[in-house]
Amino acid sequence: MHARPLLLLFFSCLLTVACSLGEDVPKGPPAKIAVDAPAPDFRLQDLKSREVTLGGLRGRPVLLVFGTTWCPYCREEIPRIKEIYAKGSAKNLEVLNIYINESEKKVGEFAARHALPYPVLLDRDGKVAERYQVRGVPMIVLVDGQGTIKCYQCRNLEAMLETLRP
Repeated sequence: MHARPLLLLFFSCLLTVACSLGEDVPKGPPAKIAVDAPAPDFRLQDLKSREVTLGGLRGRPVLLVFGTTWCPYCREEIPRIKEIYAKGSAKNLEVLNIYINESEKKVGEFAARHALPYPVLLDRDGKVAERYQVRGVPMIVLVDGQGTIKCYQCRNLEAMLETLRP
């Protein structure tokens, strides 16, 4: 086995453990995270302490990019996500980069260093990542304007983006 898959497996396991430590068990059945299922709403702060909710963006397609500052694959995806962000404005696409279990200072420095042009949100306790069943990063979820998941783990993201209506 090559080193890259082993590292991804290791960090995925580490993230899973980190996301589950010290959290309350949610009541009721977990949200179904699948294509054509409703995307769970969330409320997170950006780096300027403004509150952002997924529900507040209803009517616009939203690309959720879950990541961490320490993830090399997340850094590799930055140019691609910047390009999607630039092209997506014609289709009213909103890009939200959600950093999991990291401090505002660390994420802020990372966002400035990489000149991230899209909103950067802080999932300080990992609960949003847990609701979205994030098992490895980067993880990408495309939500349409009606709040429905159109792709999860988006292997064919560019094709899915082409189907969005402006």
